[in-house]
Amino acid sequence: MGRRLSRIAGAVALLLIAGLASGCNTVKQPGYNYPSLGDGMTILLFVVVPLSIFGTVALLAALPSLLARPRYRPGKGWDHDPLWFAGPNDPDDAIAAAEPGTVSKGGASAEW
Repeated sequence: MGRRLSRIAGAVALLLIAGLASGCNTVKQPGYNYPSLGDGMTILLFVVVPLSIFGTVALLAALPSLLARPRYRPGKGWDHDPLWFAGPNDPDDAIAAAEPGTVSKGGASAEW
């Protein structure tokens, strides 16, 4: 999701910059008075707007890792409750109630 969103934002930024640049490259015809953008507007359009777009894309790209909870690192203690995925609701009772039986083989030997 983040990669797709950053690609879309990059495409929008390129289109915006291309549109601004094409608007500034008009051919001046004699007899017409074209107003100047001025220093402030030029800096705003060509520096502040692209930096804000790139900053937004960078924030969106980094947001999932910034919001993630701490991960387990090897060698560190495990301070969460044990969890048995797709197991019974009470694993201790299930283990205590289990009966020993024949162990079937499997895998590549095809001894099911």
